[in-house]
Amino acid sequence: MAAHGPVPQPYTKMAAGVRPCCSCVPKAPALAGGGARGGAGRKRALPRQPAPEVRAARPVARRRAARGRAMAELHLIGQIVGGSGFEQRRLFCTWGLRAGGAWKLLSGPLSGQTQVDDPQAGDVAFWCHPLDVHLATKGLQGWPQLHVQVWHQDGFGRAAVLGYGCCPVPAAPGCHALSCVTWRPRGSWRQRLRRRLLGGGPQLRVPPEAAERFRLRTEAAGTVHLQLGVLLRHFGRFSVQC
Repeated sequence: MAAHGPVPQPYTKMAAGVRPCCSCVPKAPALAGGGARGGAGRKRALPRQPAPEVRAARPVARRRAARGRAMAELHLIGQIVGGSGFEQRRLFCTWGLRAGGAWKLLSGPLSGQTQVDDPQAGDVAFWCHPLDVHLATKGLQGWPQLHVQVWHQDGFGRAAVLGYGCCPVPAAPGCHALSCVTWRPRGSWRQRLRRRLLGGGPQLRVPPEAAERFRLRTEAAGTVHLQLGVLLRHFGRFSVQC
């Protein structure tokens, strides 16, 4: 039988004054990021914490910066109810919202068109076309205006404009019932006779907002009825009382 050497026992306790060997002492794990030469036991320096008053001032500065970047908002919700007082039937309306350069569109369309309505009783054409536009601005110059054009469609599918109108958006929040009176160029007596017999009539070559109306001979055409709900936000930051 072969002789076996002494079985090594685990280190439990050393006598006083006895120095253990290297194999008996467990090695400490190396720190993360330490190198092969002298990096295992190196300690990392902790980041320096700011003073309490500095930490308290940072959220205030962030809120002030966000308050400076905030823009006043205008939310317009409503509908184009219909039109009345026009001399023709089979009417539809095109609309567009015009604003200054300081205004920015957040959501919703800036223009649209209603369906054709042919009233069977009375002279009121109902469209009930919805409006939902969300705008933002940093100034009050160029307040939004709603421009409308009422058109007539004959039996052959031809369309002729019957009136132009402009209505400023109310500056007060709440629900508003508005009546936008439209106008059209009067034209000469030949043009009026042709309009009565054949339809059509003189139209503007430029958009109504760019036309100089005081240079034209115009006449009343009809009225467009609107229901608008106005919501204002952050206007108090610009010293505007709503």
